[in-house]
Amino acid sequence: MMTAAYGEVATALRRGGTVALTGLQSLPAAFSNSMQSLHEEQTGMKELSLTAAGAIVAGLATSAVFLMAFARLMPRLRPDRGLLAKVSLAGLRLAGDLLAVVIFVVLARNGAHMGMVSGSFGKEVTSSFIHIAMTTAIFASFGRLLFARINGLEPLFDIADPSWHLKMMVGFGFLSGFTHSSLNLADARGLAPMAVDGWLFLSSTIITAYLLVWFIVGRSDIANSHSGHANGWQRITGNLIANFYIVSTIIIWLLGLLVAGTAQNVLWVRVSGISQIVFILIPILHRGVSGLFQYLAIRREAVYGPGFHSVLLWALRIPFTGAIWLIGIHITVILWQPLLANAGVDASYWLNHLQQFGITIVCSAFVCGFLWKFFETISPVNTVKLPGHEDDGEQKTTSRLSTVLPVVRNLVMGAVLAVALLVILSSLGVNVAPLLAGFGVLGLAVSFGSQALVKDVVSGIFFLAEDAFRIDEYIDVGKLQGTVEQISLRSVRLRHHNGPVHTVPFGQIAAVTNYSRDWGTIKFELRFDRDADLEMIRKTAKKVGLSLLEEPEFAGDFLIPLKMQGIQEVNENSMVIRFKFTCRPGNPSLIKREGIKRLLAAFKAAGLNLASNAVVVRSDGTAINDAAAASTLSAKAANAP
Repeated sequence: MMTAAYGEVATALRRGGTVALTGLQSLPAAFSNSMQSLHEEQTGMKELSLTAAGAIVAGLATSAVFLMAFARLMPRLRPDRGLLAKVSLAGLRLAGDLLAVVIFVVLARNGAHMGMVSGSFGKEVTSSFIHIAMTTAIFASFGRLLFARINGLEPLFDIADPSWHLKMMVGFGFLSGFTHSSLNLADARGLAPMAVDGWLFLSSTIITAYLLVWFIVGRSDIANSHSGHANGWQRITGNLIANFYIVSTIIIWLLGLLVAGTAQNVLWVRVSGISQIVFILIPILHRGVSGLFQYLAIRREAVYGPGFHSVLLWALRIPFTGAIWLIGIHITVILWQPLLANAGVDASYWLNHLQQFGITIVCSAFVCGFLWKFFETISPVNTVKLPGHEDDGEQKTTSRLSTVLPVVRNLVMGAVLAVALLVILSSLGVNVAPLLAGFGVLGLAVSFGSQALVKDVVSGIFFLAEDAFRIDEYIDVGKLQGTVEQISLRSVRLRHHNGPVHTVPFGQIAAVTNYSRDWGTIKFELRFDRDADLEMIRKTAKKVGLSLLEEPEFAGDFLIPLKMQGIQEVNENSMVIRFKFTCRPGNPSLIKREGIKRLLAAFKAAGLNLASNAVVVRSDGTAINDAAAASTLSAKAANAP
């Protein structure tokens, strides 16, 4: 089927090219006949030019006066009014421009009607001039909507060098109006079909070359305007849209060769002109609608905070922009299907599949985009704490939702993408039943061949279901310990307090010790002299504990204040006293450091000295001192060289 279709298209292109090149040879005779018709009506070029110029100048002058008055009546736009006010003012200016075009057409046609004989060739030529001016003015009006400044502010369509693109759009309007009017005039005067085919080929080639110059020279501007100077997918999208303009222009020109030599020449001019306008407007409308919904979502989020409605507004831009593309494709199908059928090319099969493919892509993108943004909005932000920032700010206990949602999001997105891929393949005519059977067998084989992977996944599901640990909790899994940074379907990533990152598969975790749940008791020891006053130590520690409770930074963390627990050990030269406190998880090390610092200051103020490692020898007489001195001198003599 595909080979036959390619053969039909190639044959039609060769036939159309031959007819068009042959028709070029008939153009001089056609122009000569047109001039002869004007002389026979005793309407020379001078009289015709004066009549047409008078009618057009009268219409232009009146329209210019109207535009100046309309511009003075338009409200001024303040920079702080926002996007909606800017769009409204641009739409109001477009309405004024179109009213000016209507005034011009009415006055110019009435002037031509009074100055020319009805039904004469001269009047038809004058009407063609008016039509060219009208088409150019309409294109200029929409060009001003997109590329002209609004009360000194930036244009509605953010693009580099907007004045150049406005001029190119006005030139495109002039060429379109000239081509359409000349072919209508040729059809009305009954010119030779070969001459019409030649003129059609020449004019379409000129328009195609003009558009290619516009789109190729301004390619970087077009790509940047649609990508917003971003990287990644937006940059790729901008380049695709810029290439879409170029490719669509070439395709329309080739389609003109397909219908060359048939009875559809004038119809092709209308169809190709509408198609080219549609292809130009689709990406512009896509960007405008996308920017509008994004603006509404940002404004909603700024007023009410992130939530379902802001996510819905953000995601709705996908189906609305997709609908713009689908409507454009549908219009193209309706316009071109009869022409291609008359040219002997049946493209209905491919065009219908293209529409189904587009609908599937839009629906899948909407579901994926909405779910991704929704999960991203409701999921708490988990950030990696850099060294030196662990104790900054309030330590918050992470929720179970923040732990489970990333895994659930990945599972849901994977399922949606898998279903979308199958639907897309089905819309392209691919039988997906064998694929489903093959994937089932593949999954069974993977489950038998990768038992460790299955064990990791199943163990991870149970760990998450049992809420064994969460993001930002400090855990011990046996040989490894650290703060939980990320949880995937197969493994958990731990950040050790010294910096290294451990990735531990769930299947290798036999037991989990969680240091960040509910509460924790912190114990530490200090060594005092053996004859230190225990009651004084207890009272001093109690005062320090009460002072910590009065600190706003630590008061909310304490469950049991700092106090002396008792004597832990008594050795030869010291007495070891244990202290403890119970607090919420989050800042135990910070509280411990602050408590030890205050205890040391309080003990020093109370005259309670910590034990020393020095060996103290006590005696009531001097004999031992003499013996010690002699021993010291003997040691020095032994160590002397």
